[in-house]
Amino acid sequence: MRKILLVGLAAMIVAVGGCAREAGGAADAAPEAGGTPGVEGCATPPSPPESVVTAGATMYPESDELSEALGSIQQAGESTFRDVFAGLETVPEQGYVIVYRLPSARFDAYVRDVAAGQCVLLRDAAHSAAELSALQDRITDDMDYWRTRGVDVNAVGPRHDGSGVVVSTLAVARARAELPKRYGTAIPIIIEQGGPVELLGG
Repeated sequence: MRKILLVGLAAMIVAVGGCAREAGGAADAAPEAGGTPGVEGCATPPSPPESVVTAGATMYPESDELSEALGSIQQAGESTFRDVFAGLETVPEQGYVIVYRLPSARFDAYVRDVAAGQCVLLRDAAHSAAELSALQDRITDDMDYWRTRGVDVNAVGPRHDGSGVVVSTLAVARARAELPKRYGTAIPIIIEQGGPVELLGG
């Protein structure tokens, strides 16, 4: 399940670790033995964890071992391996995790070392989180500029799989035409329709 963080008035969609996850949203089926490159814990399909219903939502508790591995991978990915790390995605109902990264034998070896028998799949990414965050910052810094040109940037954030930066606005057609002119096309900018983010007051 993806969590949503707020940056100023912009929402970033990211995938992070946690203690329990809600089902849904993952496009991947259970990993097959000998299939997608991963660590030793993926040699056989992992057993789905038992679900817990909380406030009408079905949650899947995450093991302490998996949570610790995710924390280590995320921390190292954002520091030592920031040039190749793109993001994480959990598939709670199937009991495994996907790590998106630019191909790197060194980072892959690190993931395998800290996974500690947990099923962690390795998937190629087009861009690192650092690359996407740099573009996100540029767009966020230009929010006033775009507002004067009829494009209210209501949310912006990197895709956790490294595929591009998502921008939410009500001026979809104008944004699709104008943003690539300013930022180029080396990194895809995915324009989605969305209104302002409403913050809940205390």
